[in-house]
Amino acid sequence: MSTPDFRTRVAAEKRERMRTRLIEAALEVFTSKGVDATVIDDLIEQAQVSRGTFYNYFRTTEEVMEAVLRSVGNELLSLVEVAIADRADPAERLACGVRMVLRTARHFPHAGRFISRVGVTRSMEHMPALGYLLRDLVEATESGRFHLADPMLGLDLVVGTTSAALLSLSMRSDLKEAYPQEITFHILLGLGMTRAAARKLVDKPIGAVQLPPESLLMRTLHKLPQSTSAPKTA
Repeated sequence: MSTPDFRTRVAAEKRERMRTRLIEAALEVFTSKGVDATVIDDLIEQAQVSRGTFYNYFRTTEEVMEAVLRSVGNELLSLVEVAIADRADPAERLACGVRMVLRTARHFPHAGRFISRVGVTRSMEHMPALGYLLRDLVEATESGRFHLADPMLGLDLVVGTTSAALLSLSMRSDLKEAYPQEITFHILLGLGMTRAAARKLVDKPIGAVQLPPESLLMRTLHKLPQSTSAPKTA
């Protein structure tokens, strides 16, 4: 006979699988239609669930969007954390983080397309990366690596340029492989670094984009049109 603990665990696992299914379906719809154009019926149809099932987990498309952002954000953060591990220089951490986000968008076009459709500023409100970015801007400014009157100006510069780059990566197929590296180079120039110092940072290796097969981005990658879903080397 099943014990209460076993039944509780099975029920929790079943609920988590359904929530994951809804988030996965939402990412696909948001990527293709955009967040503002999506209605709950679109999500229900994509996930192939009843309206009642959907409302057991989310009340609005905004709630689903926030859940997708957290999932995508956590996966991006896991990649960034690997890229910046053991890097003490805040300027180097920022450069590596931006490059890894843009490199991931090249490998997973739907991630870049989703974030650019939502908007980077709106996206970062639901991601822990914003706090890390501001921390690195403050530390790099205080140490003289960046030359900013106010680190918040640097935040606008980094977020705005990254947003435009994500949009370009999601829409254009003619961008060179070095695009993430070159965008980061120009961000560093805007933050006050010399060309030599900026070039030295962006030329440092940051490792490959690797996510486990069960990750949201990997699970949804094969569902994209073939012309846009194949990962590219960076």
